[in-house]
Amino acid sequence: MPKQDKQIQRKVEHLFLAEKYYTDESFADFDNVRLLHDALPELNYHNIDLSVDFLGFKASLPIYFNAITGGSKQSAQFNNELSKLAQEINVPVSSGSMGVYFRIPETADSFKTLRKNNPDGFVIANVSAKATPEMAQQAVDLVSASALQIHLNVTQELAMPEGDREFIWLKNIQDIIENISVPVIVKEVGFGMSQNTIQKLKNIGVMHIDISGFGGTDFAQIESARNHELDLTYLDQFSLSTVESLIETKPFQNDLDIFASGGIRTPMDVIKALKMGAKSVGMSGLVLHHLQKYSYEETRLFFESFIVQLKVIMANIGAQNIEQIKKAPIIYDESLINYAKQRQISLLP
Repeated sequence: MPKQDKQIQRKVEHLFLAEKYYTDESFADFDNVRLLHDALPELNYHNIDLSVDFLGFKASLPIYFNAITGGSKQSAQFNNELSKLAQEINVPVSSGSMGVYFRIPETADSFKTLRKNNPDGFVIANVSAKATPEMAQQAVDLVSASALQIHLNVTQELAMPEGDREFIWLKNIQDIIENISVPVIVKEVGFGMSQNTIQKLKNIGVMHIDISGFGGTDFAQIESARNHELDLTYLDQFSLSTVESLIETKPFQNDLDIFASGGIRTPMDVIKALKMGAKSVGMSGLVLHHLQKYSYEETRLFFESFIVQLKVIMANIGAQNIEQIKKAPIIYDESLINYAKQRQISLLP
């Protein structure tokens, strides 16, 4: 029997290790943020509107299923279920990195299922920052994508035994943006973004950024588990949590669309991220965990409960819609105040 392609095998290992290391505990720092309730909310719970504008698409919820998988039989199954769930609750869904498709075109169906099951939904293609504009357009065309994600994964590549060691990406990202037919979101893969990085991206014309902070799936841990020569789990010490990354975006929130992901575990995490300036909130580990450990039906029921809890929290803070979440009082603990002070970022509205 021929050996499985190494890149496909890596995709399979990522799925296995992501579940192995999954924990209900989040390290995204949302526990260090408080929202205060409104004892006179003056609203009708039944009229609470959870819908958001996601790059021109009216999503029913302020969440999206972020880049997870693709390229193997196992990942095809999960993309099949993810796209069905996204269609059912009307939220955007992204493929995982589509780099394997350019080497092995036979993997196309593991990605195309995202659009097949979700013909009218918002589907996002995903490529690395080293992809050419031609490759980026091919990825978009493959799934009739509504948008493209370009992922930044320096820390992951450095921890990966077979990873890249050349990271000259800015000009390439700019070329993709200037030549692609859909909106482009530049995202991290779970190590967060500083204002320095965000400024570099803004300078080349990036308008949509997913900060993807530390707190959930840890690719330094996953790749170190695959690396039999070096333990590089300590690389996550360089990372910024999702909350820290959202603080870093404050000087840019009037000019850029900021999306937040990384360690989202609860409806409260979602509301706090929206209060801190996120346009919408991405999740990958949470939904993948439920699909792997439970069933599609149980995962659907989990999100039905999730939706109810979002409304309960919004009623508590007096928010009739997503925009009104911004008026809720917010309290940061001392560690985050100190972080913002050292980074010379104001936490005031």
